[in-house]
Amino acid sequence: MRTDCAEGDDWGIALHVTALNDIVLEKLARDRQVSVGVYLAGRLLASYSADALLVATPTGSTAYSFAAGGPVVSPRAEALIFTPVAPHMAFNRSVVAAPDEPIALRVLDRSGPAAVSVDGQLRGVLDPGDWIGVYAAPRRLKAVRLGPMDFYGRLRERMNLTDAPAAVADGQAAPLWPVTSAPPADLAHLTLPPGPGDTPSAS
Repeated sequence: MRTDCAEGDDWGIALHVTALNDIVLEKLARDRQVSVGVYLAGRLLASYSADALLVATPTGSTAYSFAAGGPVVSPRAEALIFTPVAPHMAFNRSVVAAPDEPIALRVLDRSGPAAVSVDGQLRGVLDPGDWIGVYAAPRRLKAVRLGPMDFYGRLRERMNLTDAPAAVADGQAAPLWPVTSAPPADLAHLTLPPGPGDTPSAS
């Protein structure tokens, strides 16, 4: 994910950085929220007054975005996740955008200054009228792993879900019937996708 600021009169220095986890726009004063207009794919979504607003990658969906009520997104997915933090409005949900749908955040005139952080590192301050655009990077990150990836197993351990009833079946196959055999009687009315090696029957 990358973030860009356009150059122009009174815009300051253009910012071109790449983020692995998230980009956060947050208030600087304790007694004042940041007010931001949020645009998705070039269209105004809403104007928010909140403690912070952030755009996360799927990799960063289990960090700040998750703590603010955002969804858990598989790291194999391609998406941008917008999440408001403590907004003063009824619509307080995250929005998951496609990778080709850029997200723009514009600091409104009624807002105080807003700090911009990239992966937890302060990168600058935006004043009313400034904006920041967040885009999916043109190339996927290549990560080196020292073992097999088990995202959902790690998620269960990290979120302390080991006491869930399903945990007793850990290490076993999911209790589903093979698609190559007849389904149970109570599910016989359902249409199943063809299994590996199956040939579609002639109609």
